[in-house]
Amino acid sequence: MLNGCDDGDLTAEIIDFSEIEPVSCSETNELLYKLKDQESLLLQLPKYTLSPENGIPELGSKEYSITSGGAYQLVYRAYDGVISKSNICDAIRPSSPNVSNEWFATGGKIKIETSPKIETNDTNGSSRIIGFNHAIYMQNITYSKPQGEQVNPDFFFGNLIESNYTSPTIAFTNEVGQCSTTYQLYNSTATSTMTIDAVDSKLIVNEETFGTARTSNITSTQNKIVYNNYINGTISTAYFFNTTRPTSPEIDETWNGAAGGTIEVTTTKTGTTFFHTITLKNVVLENGNLNFKLGNSFLFGVLTKS
Repeated sequence: MLNGCDDGDLTAEIIDFSEIEPVSCSETNELLYKLKDQESLLLQLPKYTLSPENGIPELGSKEYSITSGGAYQLVYRAYDGVISKSNICDAIRPSSPNVSNEWFATGGKIKIETSPKIETNDTNGSSRIIGFNHAIYMQNITYSKPQGEQVNPDFFFGNLIESNYTSPTIAFTNEVGQCSTTYQLYNSTATSTMTIDAVDSKLIVNEETFGTARTSNITSTQNKIVYNNYINGTISTAYFFNTTRPTSPEIDETWNGAAGGTIEVTTTKTGTTFFHTITLKNVVLENGNLNFKLGNSFLFGVLTKS
């Protein structure tokens, strides 16, 4: 993908693309590039280095070695005319401009730091993940160049932002249900569920609250919240009454409530029927190293009991 020619000395001794962010030629991010008028800086990576084929990227820092002819390559090119994306990414390259000079990196490290890109809502205190940022650093780089000293051994290649993932948008319009044996609280849509297990017994009581809500903290052992979304099927009420959860529909993602939020219940009565409005306050949902906040106040739903 990055083969080329070396037709003479480079006219510049400094590689500086610091003000240009990298762009990818494809969704699998096999070739990243940075362009100036007559210069390019190219980084070739094996497929799925930044993100897996399925699922979410691994967060944190990873390092890869650059070797001559290896799977990870860094190349600087100079051209005899103005270049564009087509000179880099098209299967059939334009006939001009031509590569006039080329440096291949023969050694060094690529360091990639991956973190979630978070969007916050100042109105309701919620947050959501809207993609991932890959910060790419070059360390101890050496080049095969015709002459002169090695330059720019350490530099920041740039940030590549992927926006092909968004954390779940959660909202329920159904009434809350409760299992008669486990006392689990649940609500659902056609493709998602939220359950609360080990519910504090003081929360659901058939007595009116008269303006003073019942509250209980979410801990690792009490008021345990789990949110699932599913693929290849729909959720029915019967799903919650199986001793062993069915394998279909298949779970796509699981998010667990972090310790620290609270559950608030207010109760009203009409005739002999009690209506328990259940609200989650400052609840954060976690999936591995990822997390997002439901908001300052999230309506789980209303449980009706007689």
